[in-house]
Amino acid sequence: MALAFDHVIHYVDDAHTLKDHFINKGFHTVYGGRHEKRGSYNTLLHFGMEYIEFLSIDDRALFDKVGAQDVAYSPFSSIVRDEFTEGFAKICLRTRDLNKLAQTFKQKGLNVNGPVPLSRKRPDGKLLEWSLLFVGEEGSELPLPFFIDWHETNQERLNELKEAQVVAPHSAGQWKIDSFLMAVHDAKQTAFKWAEWFNLEHKGSIYDPRLNADIYTLQLPGGNLKFAQPKGQGPVNEFLEQRGERPFQLMLTGSGQTELFTIHGGHYVFNGGETHA
Repeated sequence: MALAFDHVIHYVDDAHTLKDHFINKGFHTVYGGRHEKRGSYNTLLHFGMEYIEFLSIDDRALFDKVGAQDVAYSPFSSIVRDEFTEGFAKICLRTRDLNKLAQTFKQKGLNVNGPVPLSRKRPDGKLLEWSLLFVGEEGSELPLPFFIDWHETNQERLNELKEAQVVAPHSAGQWKIDSFLMAVHDAKQTAFKWAEWFNLEHKGSIYDPRLNADIYTLQLPGGNLKFAQPKGQGPVNEFLEQRGERPFQLMLTGSGQTELFTIHGGHYVFNGGETHA
C-alpha cells in the first residue's frame, strides 16, 4: 500500500478564529466549506498537498440528529468521545483503492468501517467528493489514522487547489509539514505496531530533552509519524495525564521564524532551521 500524510484535524469551537489567527501570522488560510449533512464546516491551512483542517460543529442539533458521531472510528466519533475538547483529533493518510486497503487491514486484525463516500461544497460552489476508510484496534486508547482517496492524482488535486487559491504562498515564509507526534505510554511498541499495519519504515529512537521523552519515528511521505514516551515530568507526561494517548504535536520546518505555541489545545512547532524530534 502506498500511503502519504494528507492532513491533521484540529477540532475547535470556532474554526474561523484559528483561520484569522494564522492569517495574522502570515499564513494563507481559507474557508474550506460546509459538510451540509453533518452540521459542520472547516477552514484550511495548506502546505502544498498536506494541510491542517480546523474543524467545527456549528449545528449540534443536525449533528446529533444524523448520528455523525456513531460512524465508528471516524474523527467525529473521536471528538464526541473526547467530549468536544479542543485539540488535535485525528490524522489522515492519503492513498488509492480503499477497498483493497480495507481487506489488508482486516487480514491484519484491525476493525474496519468503510469506505464511506462523502462530499462538501466549496465557497465557489464546486462539489468536492472523496471516500474515507476508518480503522481501529480493539481496546486501543490511541486513535488510529483514517484514510482518504480523493479520486484523482496528486498532481490533478494540487492543480485544482492552486486554481481555487486554496494553495498559495505564505508571506510568513516557505513551510512544509515535517512530522506529527503522538503521546503514548509505550512508544516502541506502538511504533512497531503502526509500522507493521501501515507498511512503514522504522527510523529508530532519540531522546528529546525539551519534551523529556523518547521519540520513535516512522517514515511517511508528506510528514513522518512520531511517538513520544515520557521519561518523567514534562509536556508529554502532563498531556498523557490529562488526555491519555492522543495526537499531540505538529511540527513544520521552513524558512520563517522558529516558534513554539499552544492554541485551542493544539501544540505547534514552527522550526525555522533546526531539527527537532
